[in-house]
Amino acid sequence: MSKRRIVALVMVVALVSGLMAACAAPAPAPAPAPAPAPAPAPAPAPAPVPAPAPAPAEPEKVINWKCQSAFVTGDPWIDVGLALVDRINEASGGRLVVDHFAAGAVVPATEEIDGIRTGAIDLAHTCGGYMMHLNTAGAFFDQMPGGLTNVQLTYWYTAGEGDELGREMVEPFGATWLNNWLAAPEDFAYTNFPLETLADIKKLKMRSAGLGAEVLTEMGASIIFLPGGELYESMQRGVINAFEYGSADNAWDMGFQEVMDYCYISLTRAPSDGGIIVARTEAFEALPDDLKAIVRYVSETVRGVYYESSIVKVAEALQKIKDYGVQVQPLPKEIEDAFLAEAEAYMDKKMATEPAFFKRVVESQRAFKKLCEAQGIY
Repeated sequence: MSKRRIVALVMVVALVSGLMAACAAPAPAPAPAPAPAPAPAPAPAPAPVPAPAPAPAEPEKVINWKCQSAFVTGDPWIDVGLALVDRINEASGGRLVVDHFAAGAVVPATEEIDGIRTGAIDLAHTCGGYMMHLNTAGAFFDQMPGGLTNVQLTYWYTAGEGDELGREMVEPFGATWLNNWLAAPEDFAYTNFPLETLADIKKLKMRSAGLGAEVLTEMGASIIFLPGGELYESMQRGVINAFEYGSADNAWDMGFQEVMDYCYISLTRAPSDGGIIVARTEAFEALPDDLKAIVRYVSETVRGVYYESSIVKVAEALQKIKDYGVQVQPLPKEIEDAFLAEAEAYMDKKMATEPAFFKRVVESQRAFKKLCEAQGIY
């Protein structure tokens, strides 16, 4: 085939192919991908139900107690009872409110343990010697004639058997033992006539209390018991011609220098002094534990409230009493020795006839005194 014919054929084929391509249907455009459906909007979270408002707290119940001291207003010993009540009220934050009453305001003066028994009072600031009608050993918890000094007595309670025996003593009367409290050792006697010989003891018409009073009775004195608030007038009227009632600072504060001519000092009849603090068991056991602890601990804090302040005051008061014109002098040795001998014999005799508890207390204190003195503790 000639070259010309080949070229022509190629051209024809190309023309036919172009016409066929032109006549063919155009390819459809690809369909667009469908748009994704919008995500549904999240449903709103339900509003939280508000917590109910807390109910207002009920105010804590206030517990009310009555406390009576065995001492009248103006007697310095009442300060112990006032301190006791003030400190309990403060420490309890107002949850335990104790009202304080002076001697005789709720129950007769010196009958505070009886007031505990009957439920008339809930707390008593008194003396062990004032409960001798209930337990004859009561006086030993304040003083024993010829017995423990204040220092020895204090540690007899804590290091010896004192607290244990105190609890045992008051428990039968519906009382809970809390603590003891201290006063200065007592002067032997305030009189309006001189004590010079043993025979003068038989001239005494004397107010006294406790076992010391019983020893004086054995020695021939005429003894009468009177509350402290009656002593001034009783001396003025001649009902008595002598009395004992604490130490010189107490005597001065109560004006006793006006009704006495002689002040005799001796650590024989009452080488220690003070009293006891007890609560009504039913009332005490009803307290929450923390208030029980407060009552107990506060009772311990008032042990020395009076005694600590009186150490200097006694010295100052003795000088004031001397300056007033009262003769201040030691008890004659003849009387002192006779008193100590009579006291020992009397205790021995009482131990043979009194209930066993009496003997246990006497023997406990005698043993503790020896223990202390062997170490030079007086």
